[in-house]
Amino acid sequence: MPISTLDASPSPADAGLDLRTFFRGAAASTWVVTGTGPNGPVGFTAISITSVSLDPPLVSFNISKESNSLGPIARSRRAALHLLNGEQRALAERFARDRTLRFIDDGVWSLDPHGLPVLHDVAARMVVDIVNLVDAGDSFIAVAAVRGAHAGTPAPLIHHAGDYHPVTTVTTTSTTTIGA
Repeated sequence: MPISTLDASPSPADAGLDLRTFFRGAAASTWVVTGTGPNGPVGFTAISITSVSLDPPLVSFNISKESNSLGPIARSRRAALHLLNGEQRALAERFARDRTLRFIDDGVWSLDPHGLPVLHDVAARMVVDIVNLVDAGDSFIAVAAVRGAHAGTPAPLIHHAGDYHPVTTVTTTSTTTIGA
């Protein structure tokens, strides 16, 4: 049976399930997804970035159907994914709150040659093209082809138990750049 025909509606046994409580015990890397629309840059904090395929290089992330970033990113089919470093807790909180304060002119971001926002001093950055948006409850799952990536050596910021934490023990690799 093709996956697209499976019924994801909740059963009566699922009615009291609160996934937020369940996932509070799981640690996840902290990212900011950015894009550009007709009214300027958009972005949001995400903890759902994951590798999907190595060949071709694909990643995925979740985007809420209520997000003001959904329209611009879906229309442009392009985004930048920024893995925050352990010292960027304030940036994670900023992109998780009031959208009117996310892109204030304070020197922590700029635009790349393609018009996508760049957050400075991040642990890694990927530029992606959205190849599919999958309807998934109150969100969409964006499947994206990686067109370029740069990874530095800073330890990442982790989201755990509803808060952001720097990684205190990490094995780092050398700086890597792939593609444009």
